[in-house]
Amino acid sequence: MVEESPPPASPDRKKWVIIALIIVIAGITAAAFLPLLLTPPPGGQAHPISGTVLQTPITPPSHRTPRPTIPVSPGATLSMTPSATPSTTPGGPPGFTVTISPAQATAGRGETVVYKMRIEALNGFSEKIHMQIVASVLFFSQTQDLGIQEPPYPKTIEYPFKVPDTLFPGTTVNGVLTSTGGGITREDQLTLTVR
Repeated sequence: MVEESPPPASPDRKKWVIIALIIVIAGITAAAFLPLLLTPPPGGQAHPISGTVLQTPITPPSHRTPRPTIPVSPGATLSMTPSATPSTTPGGPPGFTVTISPAQATAGRGETVVYKMRIEALNGFSEKIHMQIVASVLFFSQTQDLGIQEPPYPKTIEYPFKVPDTLFPGTTVNGVLTSTGGGITREDQLTLTVR
């Protein structure tokens, strides 16, 4: 009696098995390395921002349209009204903006990327702002609390981030910086590529 051997696996089935194995291996690798992305500083402090908080003056934007010159006759009375800036425009609700630099970065393992987060108040905003960042690699993510920032604004915060030695070259870490204050939430996207 001759036993029939099972038919060979189709190329499509082999391809899907290989893809599934790659996804499982990548997921296990990311799960092992993601907790190292945002480790708190020694001593277990809740607010790991270590850097310099810089108070910077408001500078008017350079793209303003010049006002036309109006000829004045002798004996006329002039009335001067101060020009409005984006942070003092009347009529708008209080709020804030956050600008982060660099939004996209490339760094090698063990290198430090210094992120600068600039908070600017709009229309007299003077509330505290809570900041946190969520970093994700593949299917895994981790949240790190960056603490509470207090007025006066504008304010620039520097946050040094050391790229873990355990991340493979070519790995992309996606981050979302969330800033919440005065009932307002702002989100800024970040990308770090390991070279």
